[in-house]
Amino acid sequence: MPINSVLTNPNMSLLSTMRQQLEDMQRQLSTGQKAATYGALGAERTQSITFRSKLSELDSYLQNSDVLNMRVSLLDKSMSRLEDIPSDAAASIDPNTYNIDSTGTTTGQKSAKIALNEVIGLLNSEADGRYLMSGKSTDTKPVVSMDEMLNGSGTKAGLKQVVAERYTADLGTGKLGRLGLGTATGAVAGDTVTITRQGATDTPPSVSAEFGYKLSGASASTTDATHISVTPTSGTDSAGKTVTTAYNIQFGSGLQAGDSVSLELENPDGTKSTVKLAATLTDPPGDGQFTMVQDTSTTPPTVDVAATAAKFQARLNDSLTTETKTSFQAASMMRASDSFFDTAGGKMPQRVDAASAADLATATGLRDGTDTDTVQWYKGYNAAIDPNDVSTSPRNDVTARVDSNISVGYGVRANETAYANLVRSLAVMTVAEFDPKAGTSADTNATTDAERQKNLEIEKARYSALAGRVDGVLAFADGSQKPTDIHTEIAVSGNVAKSAADRQTSSKTTLQVMLDGVEGINKEDLTAQILTLQTRMQASYTTSMILNNLSLLNYMK
Repeated sequence: MPINSVLTNPNMSLLSTMRQQLEDMQRQLSTGQKAATYGALGAERTQSITFRSKLSELDSYLQNSDVLNMRVSLLDKSMSRLEDIPSDAAASIDPNTYNIDSTGTTTGQKSAKIALNEVIGLLNSEADGRYLMSGKSTDTKPVVSMDEMLNGSGTKAGLKQVVAERYTADLGTGKLGRLGLGTATGAVAGDTVTITRQGATDTPPSVSAEFGYKLSGASASTTDATHISVTPTSGTDSAGKTVTTAYNIQFGSGLQAGDSVSLELENPDGTKSTVKLAATLTDPPGDGQFTMVQDTSTTPPTVDVAATAAKFQARLNDSLTTETKTSFQAASMMRASDSFFDTAGGKMPQRVDAASAADLATATGLRDGTDTDTVQWYKGYNAAIDPNDVSTSPRNDVTARVDSNISVGYGVRANETAYANLVRSLAVMTVAEFDPKAGTSADTNATTDAERQKNLEIEKARYSALAGRVDGVLAFADGSQKPTDIHTEIAVSGNVAKSAADRQTSSKTTLQVMLDGVEGINKEDLTAQILTLQTRMQASYTTSMILNNLSLLNYMK
């Protein structure tokens, strides 16, 4: 057997092993990994799998946080503006400034319309094809266009029609806020004027709990019944509640100039108005007065109580007529807008329950609008909300898991109370109508300068009453939900997600270091090992070459 065949085989086997080791070291150097398979890690494979699983979990949470933070950032920008608009709009809708153009639009209305259009755009904010304020229905545009909202669409009534129907219902058949003066025929019964709520004398009674004025109180400036006495009558309204249905105001022979009667009325929106009339000997009387008629056929003159009662009724009729065109109409509009926009929690917009337009003045209640006859201004997700069940909160319409035990809710519905009040206040201001001819020679509802001036004052008073109420809603001073409240809740959700992401980023860094300790290499040590192995291999190759050339002839030499 040749000498080299005995010596070469073990050496070549060693060289093959060292080459495999070199190739594996070079792979480790290029990949940074100790092993190509988990099995090659040996006992450390369990740690590697555990660390990688946790890193994958953290990556999914961080991805959720990234998406959430992007959406919350867009919500933040929209909500910040929705917080600013109320004060900006209120500054433009000045109750004390009545400027109207030839189209019948006031400066305040122009500002309200611009603000309303912006609000609708903000409530329809979207990101990545998802609407941010539509609750769970992220693919549904939450708010209809301004034109559809105000003017309706096809057979569907918009806010303008709902407001007009409500005002007709609130006025009643006598157009005095569902109040009647005098007897059933309107006459004064001797020395007594009766103020009666419409429907109180029907059989059965049909006093509306919803429409018209409510009689909150009446009093005389004196307790002497020989001057004036006020007597209430009670009854039941359509809601089954016991209410004052009438007042009898009786004038006595002891009536004196300066004696007065105050009538407190509750408007459709719950606000109060007071009509006060004081007796005077002047004829015609001034504002807030009625003429006390004297019987000059007697010496000394005595009070003609029947004629005085008639004068009082006429002046009360005038006062109520003015009230129903000013603060009462503004209150009716606000109540109508409230019932139209208050749809949170699955409610439908409401309108007067009347079979036809002819029945509006005698209707007693409201009904839910339907999908075919009334515009639903909010189209997004609108499930019921239970204050005692946090899972029904709009925030939980859209959630994201940002940690193993933390889910963050950041859902928003455009018809939440704060946004609904913002929209309704601007919308009702926009649909209001004022007469640009009032107070001018083109005023067809007046024949004298005094009448024209009175008509202008009525328009100004109605604008002031409406603008004042709108400003009140925009101030969010009644303790109801404010845009800031929603914004704060969303901001808290964003902060929770950010804190979780910061923790996870830190944990990911630590885990990665631990994983690198299990799977990774030390490049300096590995490089030194490679150099050592290469030196050994070079020596082995040299030895192998020498042995390969060795023969008996060469050995004997």
